Amino acid sequence: MNYTLNDSQGVLHVTLPGDVLSTNVDSLSKSFTEMLNSAAVSGGRWTRLVLDISKAKMVDSMGLNLIVSLVRQVKIRGAKLEVRINNPNIHRTFLFTRMDQQVDLVSAAA
Repeated sequence: MNYTLNDSQGVLHVTLPGDVLSTNVDSLSKSFTEMLNSAAVSGGRWTRLVLDISKAKMVDSMGLNLIVSLVRQVKIRGAKLEVRINNPNIHRTFLFTRMDQQVDLVSAAA
């Protein structure tokens, strides 16, 4: 997981290297917690978190739970979550689970 913080634009950009599955959700969750609690990020002036999962081909139920947890953390901060995807199956999953009502869903190809 890589992230950049642009305080001048108010954007925290997080890029995941691949799928968000039960096999890697624990390490991703730990990485998110460490990142969000770091001094730079927690003290930053970001109002939008861009989660780039455009390299992912799959997001399973545990991966969705992780994203729901992230939605909650971002909302507590008063910020918005944008999820960038590039896979039609993931797009359908977000629509089916109504995650598109909780996040701004953006096609990475656009």
